[in-house]
Amino acid sequence: MLTNHRGTLMGVPAPVVVALCGALLTACSSSAAPKAVASSRPTPRPAVSPRPSAQPTYPAYYIESLRRQAFPGGKIVIGTQMFRGVGFTKYHVTWPSQGQTMTGTLSLPDGPGPFPVVIVNHGHIPASRYWIGQDSGIFGDPMASHGIISLAPNYPGYSDSGQLDPVYPAIIGEAVADMDLVSSLSSLPQADVRRVAMMGHSNGGGVSLLISVIDPRVKAFALFAPVSSDMADNARKWWTPSGSLGAAPPPDADPEVYTHISPRNYFTSATPPTLFLQGTADQDIPAAWTNASVQALKDKGVDTSVVWYPGAVHDLVGSDLADADRRAEAWIRQHLT
Repeated sequence: MLTNHRGTLMGVPAPVVVALCGALLTACSSSAAPKAVASSRPTPRPAVSPRPSAQPTYPAYYIESLRRQAFPGGKIVIGTQMFRGVGFTKYHVTWPSQGQTMTGTLSLPDGPGPFPVVIVNHGHIPASRYWIGQDSGIFGDPMASHGIISLAPNYPGYSDSGQLDPVYPAIIGEAVADMDLVSSLSSLPQADVRRVAMMGHSNGGGVSLLISVIDPRVKAFALFAPVSSDMADNARKWWTPSGSLGAAPPPDADPEVYTHISPRNYFTSATPPTLFLQGTADQDIPAAWTNASVQALKDKGVDTSVVWYPGAVHDLVGSDLADADRRAEAWIRQHLT
């Protein structure tokens, strides 16, 4: 309602105004008016769902990213026979990895199984010079003779194996293909997927060290003169000159990147038992690298051992190789029980 400057209601006769005010006062003072009652119960507040904490986004080749990645694998397809050994038969095989077909070999013991499994990662050999089974059969085939399935991957880009994501440094792409192979083991009726170990020589030892901090399905490792567990060492010596960095920068351009791809920084008390075997005259892998890896594992309480072969070079041969194979098999059997 509007009022004039004298306080009377504009357009309403004075007697009516008085009557209205009296009625309003009577209503406000009436005993029939309800009294407010204080509630003893607090007013419930709507539940607030906690927001999930956002995980940092890392490049695909960081160990943190690889730990989150799915490795579905698929079916191991047994191809043509390569040869018949003592107590085993060796075949060509394929399996899927990240949408690509990977190739490798299978040394399958005689009998129905189930047998423990060892995956053997070969050292670096230029793809143009590599032949199937090179630098893997000498380690895995003796075990197949003794009732352990041996699988040896041909790395991405080798012997008709597909190429994986080019952002991966080569060694990380090789580890990815391996982890899809582990996922594929359930398609092999003779394989005991609860008892899986890994061996690796040189670069293959580095592939294995990566898997030791990513994939808990692999329970034991035997490494022959592996590359450094600090990937910056390997990048300076080999990756940068060979162009196998993937999307990673050179180590001295961005050292922080290498803290995220070096297994040494991720060793814990849960890292599987690891055996090192190396010659004292190794011309490729400095003893200081191996000693640093061994000490880093021991510092975390990991069951770790190293065997040095006096005067032996990078590629063990003869009685040194036979002894190393024997020790590796004993180590694997001990830790897969």
